Amino acid sequence: MTKVNTVDWQSIIQLVSIEQLLWITITLFAYGLAIWIYKYFAHNILFHPIVVGAILIGCIGVVSATPLQDYLIFVRPINWMLGPVTVALAIPLYQQIRLIYAAGSKGLLVIIIGGCVAPLLAIGWLFLFDFSDPVKLSVLTKSITTPLAVDTTNIIGGIPELAAGVVVITGILGVMFSKIIFKLTRCDDSRAQGLALGTVSHAIGTARAHQIGAKTGAFSTMALCVNGILTAIVLPLVFMLFG
Repeated sequence: MTKVNTVDWQSIIQLVSIEQLLWITITLFAYGLAIWIYKYFAHNILFHPIVVGAILIGCIGVVSATPLQDYLIFVRPINWMLGPVTVALAIPLYQQIRLIYAAGSKGLLVIIIGGCVAPLLAIGWLFLFDFSDPVKLSVLTKSITTPLAVDTTNIIGGIPELAAGVVVITGILGVMFSKIIFKLTRCDDSRAQGLALGTVSHAIGTARAHQIGAKTGAFSTMALCVNGILTAIVLPLVFMLFG
């Protein structure tokens, strides 16, 4: 009989250091606390779990004198989960596939225009000031989700860490001003709201879109995926050809 291979859990556990287990536990606890704070303040965007969680971890890192680079190594398994979580957004996309298909080329056109205008406006403002080229390049990926933004920024010569921070700020500001903009423009179409949130505010906007409704969340997911993929493909190609 063929011997069945079994998982050597003891060897796996030995590969994981005590510090890594400790920081993973601290990170999960901080995020859980951040979610509770977010709910306590009635989902106020100023208390978004990403912001509060980052502040908590930052404070713990300062108190424990843990360098940022060491922390990133300790929580590498959590960073790896960013990819599968992003892929999991395909579930609501599939559930609303008929409505999305009905939007057709019009929906794609909105995403493409928004995906071009948003970063160009941001980098246009930066050109008015004396910022270095890597800083300017890091802003180009501000409206796509973090895993894609970090890798794309690294390819085009930007600063991945700065890009990640800009992505978070963009998402929070986009959600904050979305209510005002939707009210001023009298936009109550769930498709338009979803496309706007997903294109400009990536994953944070998509999370907000799902709170509004399933249809809004599905269109936001589509915008998030399409804008992220196109940006991650087009930007490196542009810099290869004209850089």
